[in-house]
Amino acid sequence: MLFSKLLYNRILLFSLVLLFLFSCSRPNESHYQFWKDYDSMQRAIKSSTTNETFLTAQFGGFSQGKEKDLKKTNSGIFYLELGGKLSDSDKWSIDWYPETTNGSDYFAKTEYTPKLWGQKEIYTVQRSQTSHWNGYLPRDFFAWLNEFAFIASDEPSYQKLKKDSANLQFLCETMQCHIYDETDWVVLEFVLNEETQKRFPGFYNRTGSRLEKSKLNLEIWDKANPEDRIHLSNQGKTLQFRLPAQPRKQFFQKPIEIHFLADIEIRSYGTIAKIQNLEYVLQYYSLANEDRLKGKFIKVGKKEISGNVLYFIPTGIIDFFIPGNMNEYFSDMLTLLVNGTQGKGGSQLEAVYQKKVNLQTNKITTYGEIMRKKFSLFGNDNSQDAAQDFDFYASWESAMLKDLKGATSH
Repeated sequence: MLFSKLLYNRILLFSLVLLFLFSCSRPNESHYQFWKDYDSMQRAIKSSTTNETFLTAQFGGFSQGKEKDLKKTNSGIFYLELGGKLSDSDKWSIDWYPETTNGSDYFAKTEYTPKLWGQKEIYTVQRSQTSHWNGYLPRDFFAWLNEFAFIASDEPSYQKLKKDSANLQFLCETMQCHIYDETDWVVLEFVLNEETQKRFPGFYNRTGSRLEKSKLNLEIWDKANPEDRIHLSNQGKTLQFRLPAQPRKQFFQKPIEIHFLADIEIRSYGTIAKIQNLEYVLQYYSLANEDRLKGKFIKVGKKEISGNVLYFIPTGIIDFFIPGNMNEYFSDMLTLLVNGTQGKGGSQLEAVYQKKVNLQTNKITTYGEIMRKKFSLFGNDNSQDAAQDFDFYASWESAMLKDLKGATSH
């Protein structure tokens, strides 16, 4: 789905920036082990197949034209399974459609069930993932976030972090980076530039293209403490993160209900698509040895699309690329995202992280509904191939691991 995918990709990029920035405050061996296993798993998955559908269908990148690439049950459900085992030498063995999951350190299953919504064809998408990466819980992210907010609000502390952190050095060597005060905010700014293009041309072409065509303003706050706010936005290839200039002592340390409120704009193919007040809620529960997250979209405000869609392509070809009326298609996608049509609600997530002695089990389940036939305002430009981003994120994760391990570039 175009706009849910866009929102997901934009928030994912911003979340990764936040995650990797906030992870670099100090070394932590257990956190290092968790993210090392995650990083090596992602690399192993990437190198295990050349089937692009396998790589994208794990996360909702699926449509009717790709159905031939997945297995299908007798009841007509298209599905993908992925198993992984980690050896004593820290090497992953990856198995697509494994015969057994016994002894697996990672297993994920994604199911696409064709449904009718009136006369319209959709999929319900259910995904479950179980892993045993050990040493990191959501509470650790919030502790990092709290610490980083105070580092960012103190210039000497931030400059020391910039000097010591391989993570922050990587970002500032790959992009232009700035930090400055703005009324009640501290602003961290990252700009994709010629150096980004030189070092990671695939990432620059794909992500840079999408950033140029889209604009996101995202407010994040904790309902229990609404003064705990973060603001994320982009102006073209410039990413901006705003943190409070004077954060509360317990800033985001123990949130209860986190709200994400987004305004999105896309300009492409002669059209302007706008979504205002798209809101997502993430509830957080923390017990002695267990953290839980539960999230869902709760509302969307004004939505409109204007302009001459594909004005340079003859009408017959437009009908081929766009499944039906564009305004209706746009509205339908947001209905699927926020409300759903099958009585289960819109897109939602539930994650449970449990620790028992030395064993940690992480279970993530998601549900969503998407159109079976899709159209993207991004078209067939450089932004379509997700694999182009891999080198950038792999290098970035390596820098984060250096910080967690306690090995800087100096």
